[in-house]
Amino acid sequence: MWQRLGSFVIKNRLVLLIVLCAATGIMGFFASKVKLSYEFARAIPVDNPKYREYKSFQQKFGDDGNTLVVGIKTDKFFNPDIFAAYNNLHKQIRKVQYVEEVLSIPAAITLTKDTTTEKLVPAKIFSDSVIEQGLLDSAKSIFLNLSFYKGKLYNPDEHAYLMAVRINKETLNSPKRSKIIADINAAVNTFETATKIETHVSGLPLIRTVVADRLQKEMRFFLIGSLLLSALILLLFFRSVSTTLLSLLVVIFGVVWSLGVLQLCGYKISLLTALIPPLVVVIGIPNCIYFVNKYHTSYLQNHNKEKSLVDMVSKMGVVTLFCNITAAIGFAVFALTKSAVLQEFGVVAGISIMMIFFISFILLPSVLSYLPAPNANQTKYLNNRWLTFFLLRIERWVLHHKKAVYAATIAVLIFSIAGIFKLKSVAFIVDDLPKTDKIYTDLKFFEKKTLRV
Repeated sequence: MWQRLGSFVIKNRLVLLIVLCAATGIMGFFASKVKLSYEFARAIPVDNPKYREYKSFQQKFGDDGNTLVVGIKTDKFFNPDIFAAYNNLHKQIRKVQYVEEVLSIPAAITLTKDTTTEKLVPAKIFSDSVIEQGLLDSAKSIFLNLSFYKGKLYNPDEHAYLMAVRINKETLNSPKRSKIIADINAAVNTFETATKIETHVSGLPLIRTVVADRLQKEMRFFLIGSLLLSALILLLFFRSVSTTLLSLLVVIFGVVWSLGVLQLCGYKISLLTALIPPLVVVIGIPNCIYFVNKYHTSYLQNHNKEKSLVDMVSKMGVVTLFCNITAAIGFAVFALTKSAVLQEFGVVAGISIMMIFFISFILLPSVLSYLPAPNANQTKYLNNRWLTFFLLRIERWVLHHKKAVYAATIAVLIFSIAGIFKLKSVAFIVDDLPKTDKIYTDLKFFEKKTLRV
């Protein structure tokens, strides 16, 4: 059957190439529509009791997912110059588009009695204009006597002060939020430069935005890195630019299909689905190596290009198919879990891995049939002295030192099992970030200074 399939591909290579390129073009259109997820992935099932309790609480009391906080620590806060710079920071952040409100000490209010209406009316404690130290101390005294603000806007024991920024909720689930956070950070950096006071910024809007932006950059970095590394390995082994470019074309087609499938399934690029394009590259390159290696081996035996291509498909087609099936099943089982983020990853990864098989099965023999037959330089790796020595040495160890191999395997297995029992389950928002990352250290600042809104 596989020999007939090989002959069919070679015979109808032009039609198959046109169909494959057209289908990839269509998938490329859908891939261009895929969007980055700006929401936290649902790691637990929607029917989980804890998730239902969370949604019920959210409906009754709302959430603070649109609040960003800016904190500083200084014992000179009520110095006129520092206070004026802090007040200017408040105003600059308030001017940022989609910022709805800013709560800070310069905007603090107190209640005074209106002698005309006999009612309490709000009045600002601090003046907007530059004030002298005496007037500032007088306003400071009034402010510190209002215990409502203590522990919220300031911590007198730590000399820590907080500014809360409320951002429009709708924009936080759109690409606009990157510019909002950038504008707020720009105002914060200006204040930090002017006063030489270290400033800390935290809150869900900042964490979500920075993590999402990093995800987008790292996805591009790992994809390009995997392609470049694969190209280098292919060039070292096959010594053929055409074979290397053909193999890269296979995995690029696979990446386009994976992103297209992601869009067609109605999913977005999340922390897990961002791993799928590099995964397709890692699985697609071995497919190419299997096929091309068999093609070269057969050609050295019979020196007939068409016969070698048919032999390549008939011998390696079934091997590659089962390799991809087992890999696809291994990832597709995540679709059977109740976690939404794992389901999305499992569905797209399973489909993408199978599609890379069909792409390589059609594209490789079809294009290779148009290329010249491999020359001696391209097949020289098959008789590489060092590679042959390495493989023979492994073979000798496996056949003649079985006890040592068994003992080493058991030792590694015991070591791995011991490591499994030391694993701990954590679910913090920033648990994926390095402990030296500014997002992490700024968050710890607010936790240690017990500042909250």
